[in-house]
Amino acid sequence: MIEDPMLLWAIVGGASGMILGLAGTGGGVIALPLLMTLGGYDVKTASAYGLLSLSVAAALNWMIRRHDTHYLIVAVLVLMAAPVAYVATPLKALSPEWVIVVLLNLTCLFSLYSLWVLRKAKDQGEVRPLSYQLKTATIGGIFTGFLSTMTGLGGGVVVIPWLTGITRLSFPQALACSLLTICLIAPFAASRQVDINLTPGAWMSLVGGVCLTAFLVKKVTSRIPAPTMTVINKLSLTIVTLCTMGRTLWTLF
Repeated sequence: MIEDPMLLWAIVGGASGMILGLAGTGGGVIALPLLMTLGGYDVKTASAYGLLSLSVAAALNWMIRRHDTHYLIVAVLVLMAAPVAYVATPLKALSPEWVIVVLLNLTCLFSLYSLWVLRKAKDQGEVRPLSYQLKTATIGGIFTGFLSTMTGLGGGVVVIPWLTGITRLSFPQALACSLLTICLIAPFAASRQVDINLTPGAWMSLVGGVCLTAFLVKKVTSRIPAPTMTVINKLSLTIVTLCTMGRTLWTLF
């Protein structure tokens, strides 16, 4: 285990930035097994602290994609996710660790299904009535609040397929809305679960690690053809997700 918090969070931030640069998401997925293995945290605590890494990675990614944001839908998502996250916190505290592990792994399985089957980046969406979009976004916000609190994965694995398949936003819009929602909900959900006592140095290590490695990876991969990069995106996120599933399931045996 690593006892120096600055080094620990530099590694977590660097890994989160790397998977962010490769896959455009996944900050919570990679942070969780690293915090368990290198930080010595249990599943519940690691999933809570992993939300901090997730929020930093999501904020950076959203800044790049902010022009695609549907702010009214984000407002609905946040308004629904926040109270659900508030209520889910004591539920998580009362739940046995195996329940969190099972829920986390089911979410990971859905993430892989969404990545390889449901996610269609070229889907242009449909123009649906605003009332319909807001109603469906309400349900998506409930899923986001619950999953971000219980698993530390942010809820984007459910929200993006929901916004594209049900609300019928385009993939870029759904991604931007999901990222901004997670930016706002993840720190709130984390603060409800643990006392966030990171030093300024640890925060700088986390933010710097995410930004630096994400920039470097994007720079290195900028000349790779788009079809090839799509395969790399999916494979990298799949490998990280499988590692997270293996590390958390190990705690059950």
